Amino acid sequence: MKKTLSVALLCSAVFLAGCDEKTPNDSLTAKTVRPYADADLQEGLAIDGFKRQNGWEDTSAINTYIVRYAYDLKLTKPLPEVVLAAANGIMDELADVKKNPDYMGIKDMQASMSLSLAASEWIGKQQDFAQRRDAFLTRCQPCVAYWNQEGADDVVRARRNAFVYAWSDLEEKGFKDAAKPGDKVARTAWASFMKTEQGWMAKQ
Repeated sequence: MKKTLSVALLCSAVFLAGCDEKTPNDSLTAKTVRPYADADLQEGLAIDGFKRQNGWEDTSAINTYIVRYAYDLKLTKPLPEVVLAAANGIMDELADVKKNPDYMGIKDMQASMSLSLAASEWIGKQQDFAQRRDAFLTRCQPCVAYWNQEGADDVVRARRNAFVYAWSDLEEKGFKDAAKPGDKVARTAWASFMKTEQGWMAKQ
């Protein structure tokens, strides 16, 4: 009887040990990391080939494991049209800020100033921005209309800053001016996980 009980306990211990995952499983990691990859999405972009790439122990934190996923960000529309859609989205956000002003309109001023500084900095890095801009805009007639649309000086300036900012953001992601629908850039996203008594959990 004692021998039978000992064998049963041993088998249970072995079974439990087999269920004790040394690293976070794919279901947990994919569900946790995917939102970080989805943050890259916008009109005209899609995620392709989201796969677990690597994982390693975080030597700076006890019982912590980092998992990285790799994916491609794919153009589904011409790049200038993607920039235009993003610029319109930025202008919508600025309009929302104006509709809900805070004390003395500080948020509105901060948003406009940040956009202006970012756009000016990127333009300043160009050898001949006007030539590059014209070549880019002529591939998209709605973009030309957007850039040349008349209005109050501050509105025109904000609209152009929004376009430049959206353009620079896509370039930072890896899309060159000549990119066409179907082109992809490699991207990665990752998250940390903590091993607890109840198993692996996403680390906040």
